[in-house]
Amino acid sequence: LMLVLRSELRDKDIPHRTKLRELIINRWKLFFEDVKKELLSAPGRINFTADIWSDQRRRGYLGVTAHWLA
Repeated sequence: LMLVLRSELRDKDIPHRTKLRELIINRWKLFFEDVKKELLSAPGRINFTADIWSDQRRRGYLGVTAHWLA
């Protein structure tokens, strides 16, 4: 579809799904390292909230969220 919509594109210009996956995972790893560094500099300034619920089939779920200001 992209090749039809943009005539200047060539098949080699469109990254394969495995390459896109690799790029996304690598970028996420970099972001995760930045978040870890930021959290290390915020001791005592991190708040946690939790929520517990169950679905109609009585399967239990627990959600935990951390909040901090950079």
